[in-house]
Amino acid sequence: MAADRPTPDIERNKLRKLLLSDTPFQRYLDFSRPVVAVSGQAIREGRAAYPPQVPLKIKIAAGWPAQSLQGMIVDSLDDPLPIQATPEERERFDRGEPLLVRANMVGMRPERSSGGQVADDIEKQIKDAFAVNVFVIFERLRHLVPLRDGKNVRNWADQEAAQNFIFDRELLPLPWPDRDHRTTGKRRRRLIDTAWRNGQRQKFLRCLYPSSRLRREIVAWAEGFRDKRKDVIEEEIRFQKTQFVALNMCRERAKEFRSIESEISESIRREPDGDGFIDPKQAAVAAGFNHLIDAGAIFPAVYAGDFDPDLMFYRLASLRGFEFVRQLGRFARGQFATSSPARIAEQVERNRQHLEAQPEMFSERLHPELMSGREFLLHAYKNYEDQCAAYLAR
Repeated sequence: MAADRPTPDIERNKLRKLLLSDTPFQRYLDFSRPVVAVSGQAIREGRAAYPPQVPLKIKIAAGWPAQSLQGMIVDSLDDPLPIQATPEERERFDRGEPLLVRANMVGMRPERSSGGQVADDIEKQIKDAFAVNVFVIFERLRHLVPLRDGKNVRNWADQEAAQNFIFDRELLPLPWPDRDHRTTGKRRRRLIDTAWRNGQRQKFLRCLYPSSRLRREIVAWAEGFRDKRKDVIEEEIRFQKTQFVALNMCRERAKEFRSIESEISESIRREPDGDGFIDPKQAAVAAGFNHLIDAGAIFPAVYAGDFDPDLMFYRLASLRGFEFVRQLGRFARGQFATSSPARIAEQVERNRQHLEAQPEMFSERLHPELMSGREFLLHAYKNYEDQCAAYLAR
C-alpha cells in the first residue's frame, strides 16, 4: 500500500496513522499497537495451544514494560494481511509459535527533477546529534584517558594534537556500521573530523546543550574523576564510546532507510498498475530485517541524540522506554526543567528492578570497549541519581 506524503517526518507520521486507520481490518485491530499472529492450522493440528500462550519475551518486545497485546489467528502470513517475516520466523510460525508483528505504510516519495532525495528530518537530526557528540565525546575522552592512565598533565601541545590522540587510540578501532562505504581509516577520519568541527559550532550545540560554556563545564566534570579508581574511569570511557557507536549506526541506518524508500517509490512509479506489492527484498530492508538489533543497541543513541527512532526501526516501534531514556539524556545535558526529578527517580528505581529481574532482556556486550544495553542503562541510572542529588543539594 503506498501513498504520496510530504517530506517532514511529523506530517508523514500523521498520514501514516490516518492510512493505517482506514483499512478493512480496523474494526477488529488497532494497527498503532503490536499484533500477535498465531497459525490457525497449527492450532487445529495440536502444535499450538488454544487460547494461544504468548511467551514473556514477546511481551517484553511489544513494550517495555509489557503492554496489552492484540491477537490474530491466521492460516498464512500472506492472508489476510501480507506480513514481512524472515524465513526463520515463518518456520517458527508454521510450528505454532506466536509471531509479533507491527503494521506500517510504505512511503511514496515525490520524484525530484534534479535527482536524489532530500534528507528526512530524522536523518538531519541524527547527523547533527552525531556531530555534536563527536565533539563532546572527544572533549571528555581527552580529559578522561590521561586520568585513567595515571597522568596528571595532558600529553599534547595543542587541541589538534589532542584530537590526533583520540583518533589514533580511542574511536577508530571501534565497530563501524556494516553497510557504511567508508572502509578505510582515512575516509572515516575525514567524516569524524568534519563532524568534530561542525559539532562545536553554537548552532549545532544549542540543539542539545543549553550551556554556552560547555568546554569549561566538561573540564570541571572531568576533574570529578581525578581521585576515582581506574576501573570507574574506564567504565565512564566505555559509556561515552557506546554512545558514539550507537549514534554512528543510527546515522547510517537513517541514510539507508531513505535510500530504500526512494527505490521503492521509483519502482512503483515504473509500474503504477502493478498489484501493489513491493519487492520483498526492499520491504525487508525498509522494515529493518537486515538489522539484527535489539533495543539495547538503540538506547545509547537516543540518550545522546534525543530523537525518536520509531521511523527507522519499525520492529521496536512500540517500545515505550525510548521516551524515558530521552528524558534521562536531557537531564544529563543540563535540561533540568524538562521533567520532574522526583518522578524520574521513581521510574529509575522501577526500571532498575525490572532489569535485575530480567537480565536476558538485552543482548550481551559485543565488544570489550563498549557496554551492553543493560550495562548502559544501569550506568545512566546511576549518573542520573548522582547528578540529581548534586542538583537538589544546591
